[in-house]
Amino acid sequence: MDTILENAVQSIQIGVEDYESDDPRRMLSAIRNVTAGILLLFKEKLRVLSPDDSDESLIKQKIKPTINSLSEVKFVGSGKKTVDVQQIIERFKDLSIKIDDKRLEKIIKIRNDIEHYCTKQPSNKLKELLAESFIIIRDFVTAHLGSEPSQLLGHKTWSVLLEVEEVYSKEYKLCQDEIAKVQWLSETLSRASTDISCPKCDSKLIKPRITESIDSRLIDYHCCSCGEQFEYSEIIEQMLSVFFEWENYLTAKEGGDYPLVECFECGSEAFVVEDGMCMMCEATILYGECAVCHKTLTVEEQIFDGLCGYHHHLMTKDD
Repeated sequence: MDTILENAVQSIQIGVEDYESDDPRRMLSAIRNVTAGILLLFKEKLRVLSPDDSDESLIKQKIKPTINSLSEVKFVGSGKKTVDVQQIIERFKDLSIKIDDKRLEKIIKIRNDIEHYCTKQPSNKLKELLAESFIIIRDFVTAHLGSEPSQLLGHKTWSVLLEVEEVYSKEYKLCQDEIAKVQWLSETLSRASTDISCPKCDSKLIKPRITESIDSRLIDYHCCSCGEQFEYSEIIEQMLSVFFEWENYLTAKEGGDYPLVECFECGSEAFVVEDGMCMMCEATILYGECAVCHKTLTVEEQIFDGLCGYHHHLMTKDD
């Protein structure tokens, strides 16, 4: 087994052993080891794809051109520093190697959050990281390293990861079942609610505290991971931002109208253009068209009292 792959396997195995320990001090070690193991698996793939006699160029941060006696140009790795997370993602894209970028970013974020902010209550976050790691490892090892994860990592380690993922999946489903009972302000919010996450730790294990009302605006929400409790107003912008992330990206890249914009009344990034309403303060479109040119007015132009930006500018200029 290659050194990088061997280090990857050992890191994941040690991380799982740390997870099973009764010593709470080993929680952070578990997180670091499992995350490091995943990144080493990725580097192993880049190593395998590196051309011969290139000093494993694809895993090096710096690559430099060289020329041999036959005037042939080759690219070789330079220095000892290896690629970081972002460089791994970029090189995988260049090489058409598909991984779940969002899940990987979540794993890295969980690791960073626990190391810097959540060290007092890491156990639930660790379970979430291991559950996400299970999927990353399973898919990558099978599709890109040509191995069976249970054989590569060993039956004991794989069984623990499998068990954690199953427990997490059941808890996540319970949370989603409770979220489905909530009466949201619009169909858009109802669809976006599947992406609800904790404002503090970004966990998806969110349960609404349903008592007398199912109105989303009147319910408190509880994070089953870090224990944080929050209100409707604390989750809406994040929910909508995640829900419209791809559409906003395409709009920024290709042009057009953004589906989610800042509200002209409350200033929240929560005005859904298609619904014609702000999901934070419930402000709606006041003016449909310009009183002068009859152009359809945008959300941003609502502050001009029935005029488009151009004619508002002219009137202000005349004043």
